[in-house]
Amino acid sequence: MDKLINLTIDGKNVSVSPGTTVLDAAKKIGIEIPTLCHDKRVEVYGACGLCVVEAVGNPKLLRACSTKVAEGMEILTKTEKVVSSRKCALELLLSDHSGDCRPPCVLACPAQTDCQGYVGLIANGEYYE
Repeated sequence: MDKLINLTIDGKNVSVSPGTTVLDAAKKIGIEIPTLCHDKRVEVYGACGLCVVEAVGNPKLLRACSTKVAEGMEILTKTEKVVSSRKCALELLLSDHSGDCRPPCVLACPAQTDCQGYVGLIANGEYYE
């Protein structure tokens, strides 16, 4: 049996087998790192960039889904730098979204009317519109 590797994620100690990713080590201790690449509910996208984390002493952000753990590693998952990078990655992913999401009331409306729009106009006193 291989010797376990010890690291810290958000102040919590964890011991895992060599070859384990930071993402899997975090899951083991109940720390959720967002990812689309490894979410079974969505189609595999590949390198979504949402799972970035910060390793103390390393100036670059690391992808938790592909970074293997190392002895003594200190990982931070919620720093300002991490959150900002994730936000940017999500904005880039959404910029390619075609905007085809429609609420159920519009999809099921036999008259294909915009009831929500009508109610909004009435609420604003824009009766003519």
